Amino acid sequence: MKALTRLKPTSILITICVFYIAGYVAHAFYLHKTVYGDGIYYYAWLTLNPSKYSVGPALFWAPAYLLTHNQFIVGFTSVLASLFGLILLWRLLQRYFSQTVSIMAVTAVALATNFLFYGSLDPVNSHALTFFAAVVYLSLLLSRHKQWLAIGAALGFLGLMRTQDLLYGILLIPVLNKKNIGRIFLGFLLAFTPQLVAWQLTSGKFWQSQYFMREGFNFFTPHILGVLFNPQSGLFLWTPMTLIGALGLIAAKKYWFFAVFFAQLLVISSWSTWWQGASYSGRMFVSSLPVLAFGIAALFSRLSKFKFTQAYYLICIILPLSIINVLLITFFLLTR
Repeated sequence: MKALTRLKPTSILITICVFYIAGYVAHAFYLHKTVYGDGIYYYAWLTLNPSKYSVGPALFWAPAYLLTHNQFIVGFTSVLASLFGLILLWRLLQRYFSQTVSIMAVTAVALATNFLFYGSLDPVNSHALTFFAAVVYLSLLLSRHKQWLAIGAALGFLGLMRTQDLLYGILLIPVLNKKNIGRIFLGFLLAFTPQLVAWQLTSGKFWQSQYFMREGFNFFTPHILGVLFNPQSGLFLWTPMTLIGALGLIAAKKYWFFAVFFAQLLVISSWSTWWQGASYSGRMFVSSLPVLAFGIAALFSRLSKFKFTQAYYLICIILPLSIINVLLITFFLLTR
């Protein structure tokens, strides 16, 4: 118990980094590839084969691809983005919570949610990059000295990774005014323009996404309970830590953050393939994990009033849910 309490944040982060990199390497060598599933269509942009999927991931991977033409290295850049995102999230949480609560919340996200799968084992996809982009956006938006052009660009960068995540723009509603709206829009346009060009190439109209044209949505009959609790990929059922995060946002009255999560839930549950295909937990919610981390930290902060030490967080909450997460990931990999 005392040893766990004495663990420093840097030691915990290094351990997570080693775990993620080892997981990526082991999984890549086991499959003898890193590009598969939906990742094929994101990767296709690198070989100048347009697809209905967003062009952002390919642009992010382009330097590594142009230097090496190696899919393993491309995937490794996403793993590094995942880890850098976790470090940025830790620094962001410390603005509002204690150091112990902040590092425990980040550990919970890293090990007890589906980010472990998409940030380490299956990184040649959009999900790891949307997590990173969401943390960058939040870091800029929540900074004391706001640079509105950069905030707009960060939102555009986030949407470039996955168009659905433009829903993070909800967080701009309380701060939007005549003075900053122009700079926000300009920054957004500068970052998001490559996607407009990609839409022009694939659909003939720069404002029209082939993805949304081909996919069906019914917002009048959303499968909300199915998305959260279905046995195949239910977000709360497979990764209960996300439920803790959602409840924490409500308990802490972080309603704008919860609005982002709920908007994502509404869109995903209205999609024709609401179970999200071959998904470990709800893969389309990976970008929502940074806001859910605030809910996790808020609940952990309340537990600290009951003299919860770092060891208690690890032994009573994080370790059990992380073990379950690893077992379910193993089951998913062996049965899909």
